[in-house]
Amino acid sequence: MTWSRLPLFLYSTYATSIIFVLGTPVLAITLLLVIAERAFHLGIFDPTLGGDPLLFQHLFWFYSHPAVYIMILPAMGVVSEIIPCFSRKRIFGYKAVAMASIAIAVLGFLVWAHHMFVAGISLYSAMIFSIFSYLVAVPSAIKVFNWTATLYKGSITFSTPMLYAFGFIGLFTMGGMTGLFVAALGIDVHVTDTYFVIAHFHYIMVGGALMGYLGGMHFWWPKISGRMYPEAWGRLAAMIVFIGFNLTFFPQFILGYLGMPRRYWQYPPEFQMLNVLSTAGSTILAVGYLLPMVYFLWSMRYGKVAEANPWGASGLEWMTTSPPPTVNFDHTPEVTWEAYDYEHIPAPEELHIER
Repeated sequence: MTWSRLPLFLYSTYATSIIFVLGTPVLAITLLLVIAERAFHLGIFDPTLGGDPLLFQHLFWFYSHPAVYIMILPAMGVVSEIIPCFSRKRIFGYKAVAMASIAIAVLGFLVWAHHMFVAGISLYSAMIFSIFSYLVAVPSAIKVFNWTATLYKGSITFSTPMLYAFGFIGLFTMGGMTGLFVAALGIDVHVTDTYFVIAHFHYIMVGGALMGYLGGMHFWWPKISGRMYPEAWGRLAAMIVFIGFNLTFFPQFILGYLGMPRRYWQYPPEFQMLNVLSTAGSTILAVGYLLPMVYFLWSMRYGKVAEANPWGASGLEWMTTSPPPTVNFDHTPEVTWEAYDYEHIPAPEELHIER
């Protein structure tokens, strides 16, 4: 299997691994410096000891912003698997989508100080980090445009995994677009530490990462458990999650724009309705999260026995039984077809393998 035939999910996990390897040691070093400062009273971060608190913010955010991409990149990989399968088309721009994952991992290390526009960094530094923050949106946009192009004139099936993929595209796009507002210096001064930032973050992390996770769980559940879940309940749960999520977090955009700070439990009376809507949405969202847990457990005992490839997918994992045996294949498969080639999905016997 060549690099051009790898599943895009693997590209996303490769990119995630780059962030792990480069970012996590910085967090570990920062924690060691905090321990050294507390234990030996060294002036590293504490200004009363001669330290610089901004240094802590730089080190913290150098890891913590790429950590967001650690969580979103695998979800992007899941969507790149689901979209071609349920539109019965090769993914549009395979190499562009693959390289976009690597670009996100690299550019993600160049934007950390956009969390510090109001922390006292220089105007020139803020301008540079603002530009990089806009730039990191480009590979994400490439993915969204290519997913959309893949859907164009596809034979689309609205199965549960596909509904979560649609939800991911819509909510992640909303999160990314609002990220451009936060990257703008003038607007960021206004919305920093308000509920606008809370909403933006959750449109990425819940609307994006969690939608991708749930889509992946429903996509690979037959392969994991060997059983099918009830499709009608799956679609219902996907709709409940989508509605509950938007009802929870969209009002927070308005609250933040109007100036309501985060971490405050009291607020002016005019913010009451939007806060009530957000609370009601969280209850609906909780129901949407609990439903899959219930019917997944139910399906393990009562669900219909899954075929080896119930979705007609093209990946190698679908060329063995559900669930797979301890050794997936007796012999190494010979992959001679292009990635996501839904015009010719090989049968196991074509791979020269025995199961």
